[in-house]
Amino acid sequence: MRVLLAVVHVLALAACASAPSSGTRPRALVLVEASGGSPETEAFVGRFLSVLSDRGAGNVADARLAGAKLETLRDPSSPEAVRFRSAYPGDGYLGFDLPPCTFAGRAAGIKCAATVTLLSPDGKELAKLETSASNSTGYSSGSDANPEGEASRAAAEKAAKKLLAVLTR
Repeated sequence: MRVLLAVVHVLALAACASAPSSGTRPRALVLVEASGGSPETEAFVGRFLSVLSDRGAGNVADARLAGAKLETLRDPSSPEAVRFRSAYPGDGYLGFDLPPCTFAGRAAGIKCAATVTLLSPDGKELAKLETSASNSTGYSSGSDANPEGEASRAAAEKAAKKLLAVLTR
């Protein structure tokens, strides 16, 4: 009986080990900058990183406080780029451009747009993804809802899904 139980465990472990992996390949990504500076920027970044994590996209290091700019990393031989890449090695470098959310009219409500840029370690642009989302709930008295934050989080989710599609190509 013990032999049979041992065989069942070995077969179960072998099945788990040979199970096909999900479509995304883990990568080491580095978030270099997020222009914007509004509360909606932080809402976007938080949701974007959460979606990547939930979908198993690998490690994303938040290096925004290092002070680098994505534009600097486009020249891989510049001393700033070399220093940054040695401190934050990665398979890709991300930058977010998040203009302020705008009122898009009564029907559309608040619209938040974002551009996500992905650079390779040698400074080549791998992807430039543009996305936007709207929230038409608006403000109401006594409500804690933040339509800009909700629209920003929705845009982040769309952007993260687009990036995941690029990473799995």
